[in-house]
Amino acid sequence: MNLSEPLVSVVIPVFNGAPFVAKAVASVRAQTVRDVEVLVVDDGSTDGTQAILADLQRTAGITWFQQDHGGPARSRNRGLAEARGEFVALLDCDDVWLPDKLAAQLDVMRYHPEVGVVHTDFESVDERGTVLETVRARHSGEPLVQAFCGGHVTLPSTLLIRRMVLDKVGLLNPDLYGSEDSDLTIRLYAATQFACVDHVLVRKLQRGHGYRDMAFDEALHKEKILSSRERFLEGLERMDLQTDGQRAALDREWANYYLARGGEAERTGRRSEARRAYRQAIRKAPWRLRGYTRWLRTMAPWG
Repeated sequence: MNLSEPLVSVVIPVFNGAPFVAKAVASVRAQTVRDVEVLVVDDGSTDGTQAILADLQRTAGITWFQQDHGGPARSRNRGLAEARGEFVALLDCDDVWLPDKLAAQLDVMRYHPEVGVVHTDFESVDERGTVLETVRARHSGEPLVQAFCGGHVTLPSTLLIRRMVLDKVGLLNPDLYGSEDSDLTIRLYAATQFACVDHVLVRKLQRGHGYRDMAFDEALHKEKILSSRERFLEGLERMDLQTDGQRAALDREWANYYLARGGEAERTGRRSEARRAYRQAIRKAPWRLRGYTRWLRTMAPWG
């Protein structure tokens, strides 16, 4: 590696994150590993984030970029395209790292050259700092994660990835709005070995969406999420499914999708569309009671 290049590039996408982004950057600068570049991509914020980033450029040595609003995948991809480090890390603008996070991950990378991705346990906290949940990130019982990622829950803010591995699998899919993280994790898991540091080294803030000071269409937002999930699942269908567990997990996830699609149709008075979606859910998971009860509800004359 060229001596002028950093060891680690950290990419932080931000959209209307003015109250949070300085804390995220400070948590990177507080790392015991110092050879780090910080790349922040502003995704068309409307809350004064740009002024904060300009100040952080002076005081914390970040490099930042501005683009029209296009979603987190496009923002992360812009930062990753600019990254120069041997390793790349992702950090959401409202999450923070504990000081030993990078050092612990780099130790694993140093002694295990076959490992291409290292992630960590994490806490979900509210805006007062109260811990809502602690996640043991290599022990998920969720069927899709078990079947396609070996049980590894890879919150983006926990990831450290060898650049050569990321170059091999490609960047995030910008057409997947809300499922892009899962898609990247599955592609990484198919291409390299994962390791997890079994300590909480990331705090994830649970908050509402970032569209607080711009026009926000809730129905359009839900439709984008559902359409993205459908494209994600269709992508998994095109994979060479290796095990019965993968087929079962994917069918269960399709059932969840159709239940959500039916629920949205039912809430907006489209009962025939809801019935079709619930029938699809029943076909994918005929042992689950929920599909039947919801389908029957759309048949009731008082509904």
